[in-house]
Amino acid sequence: MMLPVALRMLWHKPVRAVFTALGLGALFFLSAAQVGLLVGWCGTCSALIRYADVDVWVMAEKAPAFDYGTAIPRQRLYEVRSVPGVLWAEGLFMAWNIWQRPDGRCVNVELVGLDSSCVGGPWSMEAGTVAVVHEPDGVIIDELFLNELGVTGVGDEAELIGRRARVRGVSRGVRTFTASPFVFTSINNAIRYDRRYRDDEITYVLVRCQPGATPDQVADAIRQRTEHVEVLTTDQFVRRTVTHWMLGTGVGITVVLTAILGFLVSAVVISQTLFGLTTDYLVNYTTLLALGFSRTKLLLTIVYQILVLGGAGIVLGGTAFIGAMRVSARTMIPLETTPAVSIGLVVCALLCSLLGAGLSVKSIWQIDPAQALRGAG
Repeated sequence: MMLPVALRMLWHKPVRAVFTALGLGALFFLSAAQVGLLVGWCGTCSALIRYADVDVWVMAEKAPAFDYGTAIPRQRLYEVRSVPGVLWAEGLFMAWNIWQRPDGRCVNVELVGLDSSCVGGPWSMEAGTVAVVHEPDGVIIDELFLNELGVTGVGDEAELIGRRARVRGVSRGVRTFTASPFVFTSINNAIRYDRRYRDDEITYVLVRCQPGATPDQVADAIRQRTEHVEVLTTDQFVRRTVTHWMLGTGVGITVVLTAILGFLVSAVVISQTLFGLTTDYLVNYTTLLALGFSRTKLLLTIVYQILVLGGAGIVLGGTAFIGAMRVSARTMIPLETTPAVSIGLVVCALLCSLLGAGLSVKSIWQIDPAQALRGAG
């Protein structure tokens, strides 16, 4: 019975209700965008690990993140292949390098060398195939960094520490958290470009487990048979890389704090906005109380009103956030989310809305029904 009453009360001041819903939508969008930026950056800094679609990573000891791996003997690759539970293993090269544009300007890049099966390479291609890295001087760069690297597409040339590099493929959506573009090539080309690695060195061994073998079991088996390396499952390596960039660097801390503050500010303003709405309808509540409605029913009316407006704000803000995600999908600063994060945002928004109702309890309990009668007289 109280839901129609709550809706009619809102409709009594339609402009106030509409602007309240729009304001709540803007606040929900703000909090979702801040959290979405954090999720997007976490996804960016761990993307190559996740999209490699392997189970276990073998690397030099104490590597803080994917971007800072160091050389290990290629012999480790063959040792890993002989471990029970390993379906296959491939090598991966990773090192920093200098890209010299055709106009002479130099740009720091992250050089990634792929093994024969191209595991760990770009997961989406705009032009060409990943296999072009095995062609002489062949490299793949992402469409987001064409201008920064001074090239326009396939066929253009540049240099990596004085050696020619020819763009033979263009990837799509392979971002980097470090602002230094990824340049993909073969391991052999990468060693020739880098000059610091020996021919018998790589950076990582990527492992796929046999059916029935878990990543933890295979990782333990590799640790027992392989010395002077660190072995992590993909989930562990993702957490280490994300922790390093998000909590171990100033840039990451800034993103985290911005997301937290944006969420807290939105939560406080949402609850205060809805509390202010209930005070605007205080005369209506007083009249209903004078007509014989119980205070419990009045509180139920408030809850209905707040859930309706809060739900409308979530729908409006969520729609705007989906649009922003699509727009940012092919930019350097992506907004992303996950089902768990989305559900968490909606639940928190509803809880903040109910907090506004909770703040109104004292006002409702202090209403004097005689006020309505005196006002009528």
